[in-house]
Amino acid sequence: MTFFLILLGVFAFILAPIIALKPRGKQSRLEKLRLLAREKGARYSIRRLPPLNTELKPSDPLVVYSIPPAELMVNQPEWILRRTVYAHDVNFFREWDWANEQRPMEAVQLLLMENLAAFPESVMAISAGSGGVAFFWKEETDEQTLLAMLDFLQAIRRLYS
Repeated sequence: MTFFLILLGVFAFILAPIIALKPRGKQSRLEKLRLLAREKGARYSIRRLPPLNTELKPSDPLVVYSIPPAELMVNQPEWILRRTVYAHDVNFFREWDWANEQRPMEAVQLLLMENLAAFPESVMAISAGSGGVAFFWKEETDEQTLLAMLDFLQAIRRLYS
């Protein structure tokens, strides 16, 4: 009997740290999202949004999902369209405005205008340039949002092909 108790103790001692390292809850959900993105050819990183002229402090770091650039984008400077805290007439579209001086070609601007209203509030910015096509995301929604946004990034990339 003592032998079985010692054996059980050894197994518990070995398995407890392994079980503790297994992702749970939100961490598990994020891991699944990131694995799905990788399967679809996207990569992710952590970045801060460039500040708008009206912001006094830098933004919180956000997860950025990106796909590789099209051939015509390789030497292009990055444009960034980001969500602001309010809609205004001088913005590009409602609460969306440019975060830098760069602008995409007109076909991309039209595609953006047609789709921005449908983006969930967790999508904070869209960008494209020599580093690829990307979206900044709070990762608060599900896999469907990720897949829809990756499809949208592909649509932008095709306009540069």
